[in-house]
Parts: sequence; structure tokens; C-alpha cells
Amino acid sequence: MSNPQNQHGVRLGRRLGLIAVGAATACTLTACYPSTDDAAKDATSSAPQAPKKLRIGQPSPEQEISSYKKTAKFVFTPTKVVEGKPEDLDELDEPDKYAGQKVVWVFVNARHVGGDALKKPPQVMSDVNVETATGPGTKFILIGALSSTPKDCHLLNGVKELGTDDVWKKGEERNVCDPYLVPEKSTVDKVTYSQGYYKEPLKWAVK
Repeated sequence: MSNPQNQHGVRLGRRLGLIAVGAATACTLTACYPSTDDAAKDATSSAPQAPKKLRIGQPSPEQEISSYKKTAKFVFTPTKVVEGKPEDLDELDEPDKYAGQKVVWVFVNARHVGGDALKKPPQVMSDVNVETATGPGTKFILIGALSSTPKDCHLLNGVKELGTDDVWKKGEERNVCDPYLVPEKSTVDKVTYSQGYYKEPLKWAVK
């Protein structure tokens, strides 16, 4: 004959076993393992974040640039902004086209820090722009140079220092400069660098 106490002990043991299994199942679904949201938050917090406040002279985080099926990483450091005068544009063929505007020159140090060597001049300034209190400036496509072009401005689109045979390798750097147009009565507040559609642009305060 079976012992009632043993049967009770078996039932109690099974009940405790079920409780233990239930607790283990709950553990696997909740606190014992992070949720996908928690994992995403951890991944985001561990990823390097771009500085929120940069000033002229401070380097950017690494940026990738591709040219002729090769990709390199660059660090950009805006070094200065030179603002011209409205009359600087009078020597152009259509000066009325630029009425109410002036040209500003943005100087950038671009340093190759990794990836492929690039044999053609990469468009290191294509994502650079300026901002004033009234909005962004306009890239000025200038063939050649104005008489007021700063002497130390090495244009990407016209100066032999950055010709088509120039090769950029890791560890090398170039000092480049490009012109932009802004309203003649405005002052440049920031230099910007676009990081594509999904990241906010980098911004350097000029003053």
C-alpha cells in the first residue's frame, strides 16, 4: 500500500518543480536577458558620438570619401573663414547676377587617416558649407580665381597643387579652400559638414 505521506510528498515535489520551471521560463523572457530595446540602447550608447559643439580649429570625426571605386577615411579641420566684399564680384562677366551677395572663403585641412590611396582629387569639400543668421550659404562654382582670392587659398578646381595626378595616401594631408556666396550684409557663424541624410551635419562655430 502506498504511503499517503509519500503521495503528498510527490505532489508537493511536482508542484515545486512546476514553480521552478515557471520561474526559469519567466527569467528567460524578462530580467535574465536584456530585451532587444535594451540591446539597441546599449549599442547606441557605446557607439562613438560626434562632438555637439565644435569650434574652428577642432578636427572632425573620421569621414569616408569614395573616388573611382576606392574609399578612404579623412579627418577635416576647418581652419579659418575669410569674408570678401560685394565689389569683389564686379570683375565677373555677369556682376548683376550676384547683386546683394559677397564671397567668403573657407579653409580646411583634410588629412587621410585610413583606407585606400586615392589617385584623383577626392571631393573633400563637396559636403562643406557655411551658415549665417539668415541660413546656409551657396557653393560658388568659380573657374579660375578672383583678384581678391586669398594668396594661401589652394582651390580644388583650378590650382596645380591638387592636379589630377595627385595621390593621397594614409598620413598625408592637404590644405584646401573653396568659395561660397552669402548675403552681403551677413556674417558667417558656422562652417558645416554634411554627414548624409541620416546624421546631423557637423558644425563648427566661427567665433
